[in-house]
Amino acid sequence: MAYKIQEVHIRHCMLFEFRKGNNATVVTKNISDVYPGSLDVCKCQRWFSKFRSGNFDLSDAHRPGRPMSLDNNVLRAEVEANPCQTIEELSNTLNQPWSTIQEHLHQIGKISREGVWVPYNLSVQNKANRSNTCNALIQQHHAEPFLDRLVTGDEKWVLYDNPKRKSQWLSPNEPARSTAKPGLHPQEGAPVCLVEHPRNRPL
Repeated sequence: MAYKIQEVHIRHCMLFEFRKGNNATVVTKNISDVYPGSLDVCKCQRWFSKFRSGNFDLSDAHRPGRPMSLDNNVLRAEVEANPCQTIEELSNTLNQPWSTIQEHLHQIGKISREGVWVPYNLSVQNKANRSNTCNALIQQHHAEPFLDRLVTGDEKWVLYDNPKRKSQWLSPNEPARSTAKPGLHPQEGAPVCLVEHPRNRPL
């Protein structure tokens, strides 16, 4: 009869290897060589992080009120309300293990994608004004080709505070939410550098 390894024994092995000074990758290989499929690197890293904090308790953490299962409808509502949440944030909000959140995200068909940069967050009126202005300029150009007399130059603005796009949990065909690029003065006193390119070109 094959021996079924117990979880607590794997945890004792991890603690033993941690005390020897081995890293999580080496420990995962050492344990998996003896007990195949019993441990992955991510799990070992989480336990090592716990050990480094001074907590050597090998029992499962008690989480009062923790539900036994996760309702996919609850998860879907939480993700669609704010798709930029990380798995760790969803785990804390829904009081569920990290692995459970990841599994159920796949079950409801959510994938992680980067957001989309856009120059500005435009209202419907902003878009209408820009469309009307462009149409007026085209009509004026047809009557008198003034655009041929314009000369433009390139420039690059380097901002002090550049926000990063966040990954979003989306359905396969769902477009990513956009993030407007910051203005030239995102905060008072923030340095801004203007780099001008030496070439000019006619339109």
